Parts: sequence; structure tokens; C-alpha cells
Amino acid sequence: MPVCKKCHNPSGQASGMSAVANHLVNGGDTIVDCSYCHNPHVSDTIVDSHTEIEAPNLKLIRKKPRHVAGALDLAIFQQSPAHFAFDEANEPWNGICQTCHTATAHHTNDASADHQHEIGSNCVSCHSHANNFLASGGSCTGCHSSPQGSRRAVVTEFPVDNAHAHYGADMDSACLVCHSVGTHMDGYVELIDPDDGSIYRFMTADELTSDPDLSDLCANCHDDDGALNLASPLDPFGNGNVPPDVATQFLGTLQWNEYYGDFCFGYEGTDRHVNSHHDISDADQTLSGAKIECLNCHGAHNASADSPIANPANQALTWTGTINEFCLTCHAGGNGPLDPLFPMGGIGPDVIGPTIAMRGLDLTCAYNEAPWWVDYQWTYAPHGLDSKRYWGGYPNIANSDAVLDCTVCHDPHGSYTATNTVGNPYMIRDFVDGTDFIDDGNRPNPATWIATPGTEGSVVVTINGTDVDWGSSESLCIKCHATWLESYSWHAYCSGCQTCHGHGQSWDGADWGTNPDESTSCVSLTSTVSSSSVTQQPSQAQFNQASSPHEGGTGQNCSACHVPHN
Repeated sequence: MPVCKKCHNPSGQASGMSAVANHLVNGGDTIVDCSYCHNPHVSDTIVDSHTEIEAPNLKLIRKKPRHVAGALDLAIFQQSPAHFAFDEANEPWNGICQTCHTATAHHTNDASADHQHEIGSNCVSCHSHANNFLASGGSCTGCHSSPQGSRRAVVTEFPVDNAHAHYGADMDSACLVCHSVGTHMDGYVELIDPDDGSIYRFMTADELTSDPDLSDLCANCHDDDGALNLASPLDPFGNGNVPPDVATQFLGTLQWNEYYGDFCFGYEGTDRHVNSHHDISDADQTLSGAKIECLNCHGAHNASADSPIANPANQALTWTGTINEFCLTCHAGGNGPLDPLFPMGGIGPDVIGPTIAMRGLDLTCAYNEAPWWVDYQWTYAPHGLDSKRYWGGYPNIANSDAVLDCTVCHDPHGSYTATNTVGNPYMIRDFVDGTDFIDDGNRPNPATWIATPGTEGSVVVTINGTDVDWGSSESLCIKCHATWLESYSWHAYCSGCQTCHGHGQSWDGADWGTNPDESTSCVSLTSTVSSSSVTQQPSQAQFNQASSPHEGGTGQNCSACHVPHN
């Protein structure tokens, strides 16, 4: 090289071709000198094995490069840029950039690698001679529109002008907001923490199995103070778009082992771990055994305000179905609480269902029929196509037959407010608007029926031992069913709606029990409470003292005297 540089320098005889350097390979450990590829004395004339045309190679390229024994003969460089590399269908692969390559990610001299990468382009526009032929220049989107080594072609994941809420920001500059290129092309992804600038380094996302993990990266930008590592924390891409604050919704402190009921109907629940948000933090995952991360629901590149969620089975694809179909890809069935059959994601850590042992079905009468609360197959029947709104003769007015979106009641990011720091169980929203729906608690004559809308307001679902408040004026059910508590004395007796109405179960469908009217066939007062954290159910003596007709009523059938919902 020093000899060549006597002429190939800015003031030498070959000053017009002075931007040259040796070819560095094997991470810079091996130097390929000029003479390995160039014959300084003569221009080799060869016959192109693809076209049978005889012509000299350009740039004094040797017909037999001297770098490796496995180099293909003869090296072809009669046309630029066509002969830098030959494509998939043009064997032998003996373009000048291919003839020696056996371990590169693209354009090897055999069938072991991709032969379509930037085919027909001038290789030295990105792999410049002056930069030792190492990748430089070009653009993020220019390179990553096709696979790059172990990296997939991510550009195809970007919504047009809307990639991860960049909204028209310069894409290549936008990439560098999250991606570090300090060790570019070493096979690893390096992401920059938006708050402290630390590096998240991994080959595949599931390598980050403990804090800091990718959900921390997401939360550190999507919180109330934005990306503190940047000059404009609430405008990370310089286009005026503020990252929505979702991290705050995960601040709820509720930790409840699901168990509820009353002395009227017995006690239900699985003892599964329930909190006010998905199990994203390490602490939540340790407690429940369940696991989900931001990337299970959102694509790293395709999330936008218009299409924030991704296909749970392949997060490189934007979700195109309904919100209910999205939620039910996980919460759709399976074989009970220990085997919910959650789908496995294509990118990011896989979703894991609960693994901590739960209370199973009681053999006693109040907990004796599957499906019951612990089964996932009852999805959203009372608020969907199995609702009474589809009964014959039911008044068909606006929204009377609406299938509710899961997100009417549930906030997918969790429940938390400054005045409800504990949060609500099952991610019940802190504010619910039921005014779009019909409250028919009074069930008047359909001929004279007048629609009564629901109401709206803040929601606080309090838990006190086994008493879970669903129906009071501050709680959830009343927001849509504003007149139900006063419609029947039965309703006014308790506010624990879930004791009778399980999620996804409908009255006269499979509500609670085996009798023709679906009332429970007896009262369980002997069920074992498996969680020491809940209040013990009343004793038989306490039940007998409730009123004189109950005295001596061990095992008595409540429906012999009481007709629920009537």
C-alpha cells in the first residue's frame, strides 16, 4: 500500500484516484492489500462466463484474485456497476465483490447467502474504497429495506410517513433517537435509554429477561416527563408529537388474590394474582408467574396514533381487526386458568399465562359446574351476541344491540389516578362513559318502552376482604345500569354483582348453578379458603341467625323461597 500511495494521493500523479485504502476483513484483523485485487502492470482480458464476451477488466482488476484459495476464477469486472455482484439467478457468483467472499451476509461466491442485496448498485457507494470497504454512508432506510445479516428488513414494517409516531420526521434521523450505531454491524441491536442514555444491547428481544428490559425502555419515554436524555423530552422526534403517557397507568398498587362472595351464595374465585395492570414489571411477574411485555401488543416500528397495536402473533404486522378480536387473541379460551393457550409472539418475549397454582373448582354445590369463573371460554357473552339484547321482541333502538368493546370497561394499560392510587382490579377504567348504551333495568312493556341511557363518571372498585363492590354509585356496573339496583330488592341487597354475574356469563345462559332458572342449587358454607389474605366466610351459625326462616336450614335450597331477578 505505501508504494501505491506514492501516486494515489491528493498531490500525486494519480490524484484523481487518491481516495483508496486497504480492504479490512475479519473485524480488521486481516488486511487485503492492493495487489490482491489489482494487477499494477497489465489489464487482464477475460471471457465473461455469463455472456461469453471477451473484454478487459476495469480498474486493473486481476482475473485471479490472490486473497483466498477459495476465490472463484475468473473474477469479472467488465461493466460497472453490473459486475460488482451477480444476482440469485446468475451463477457462477464471480463478480469482483463476490469472488472471494465466503462468510459475508450478502453476495458470497456460493449459495450460502443472499444475492439480492442492492443488486445492480455500485457497492462502493456504501462500502467505500477510502473507508477500507467497510459499510458507511448510505441511509438507515436505504440499507434496512432488505435483510442485513441477522437483521430483518424493517423498513417494510413502517406505516408510510407514520413510523412509530414520527409523522413525517426525517426517518434516518428518527432512527437514531432510539438506535445507537456505536457498534454497528456486529450482529447486536443497541437501543438508547430515553432517560439516562444507557444502552440496551441484545440480538433478540427475549435475551433481555430482567431489568432493564424493553418494556422499561418504552416506559421511560412514554411517561409524564418524556425522554429526559434529549434536548426536548416531550418532542423526541422534533415534529411536535408528544409521546402519550401510559407508564402512569401502571402505577396502581393493587395486589389481590381473587376471592369473593357472600353468605347468600357462597364464595368464588381462583386465588389467582390480580392487579390493576398487565404483569409487565418483574415484581408482578414474580408474584403471578404470568408475563407480558410492551412488544407483545405493539410493534417497535409500526406503532402509530392511527394503528397503535400489532398482530400479537407477528408484531412486524399492524393489527387490522377489531379491538375485541385483538383482546380475544389472548383471552379467548384454552383449557382453564393454568392452560389459557395464550399465543406466542414472533418478536419480543412470549406471553406466559399464570403459573402460580390456583384454586380449582369446588366439588360443593356453589362451585360445581364448568365453565365457571376460572374458565376462559366464556368471553363476553352478556355484552355481545349472547346478550338479551338479541332476544326476540327486545326493543331495537340505537345501541340496544351493540357489542361492547372490551375497552369500554377496561384500560389496556391499567388503572391509576392520584385519588385512586391502588387502582381497580382487572384494569377496570378509572372513568367509564355508559351514556352510549341503554339501561333497561325496569324492563317495562316493550310497546311503551322508553330508552333510559346509562350514566358516566369515575370508577372505584373497592375490595374489603371478600366483599368486592361492583354495583354502588362509585363503582363500575352502575355506570351503564343506572337503574338496576333500585329495580329489584334482590339487587339492592348486595353490590357484589360478580357473585352472580361472572365475566362472560349471562343470566339464563350459564350464570350460577344447575337449576332450570340457573339459580344456585344450595349454599356452600364449607368451601375451603385457600388464601390466608381473605376474610373467612360466615359460619353456619351466623347464617342461621340471619332471620328466623333460616334457622336449622343447613343445606336448604334458597330458590325454594327466593326467585332471583323477580
